[in-house]
Amino acid sequence: MKKEKKKFFGNLFYSYFFTLILILFLIILILPFIKTIGRADQIRKKIHALEIEIEQLESEKINFLETIEYFKTEFYKEKEAREKFGLKQPGEEVIVILPTDKIDEKKEEQNIKKWWQFLFK
Repeated sequence: MKKEKKKFFGNLFYSYFFTLILILFLIILILPFIKTIGRADQIRKKIHALEIEIEQLESEKINFLETIEYFKTEFYKEKEAREKFGLKQPGEEVIVILPTDKIDEKKEEQNIKKWWQFLFK
């Protein structure tokens, strides 16, 4: 009887059916680990992208802080007062430069008159 049991289990272990069931069982056990590895890779990529974004935002923050410090300086305040409000310090003189459009129009009129005179007189 022991020989028959050994023969039965021996045949069972070497059968294709048992091998197939064993392979399916191993696949079922391994599948969750494979999915976990894929998720971990996605999470690593997201973390890397977020780290890059953090570096960019920190650099922008530094730029904004430097700009704010510049706006607080006396040089900036004086510059804005001169440009926006036309203010000047005592003893300074303001020079106004006229647009070149009016000068160009006068030159064109004189040029046309000269050609007219040259051609028709």
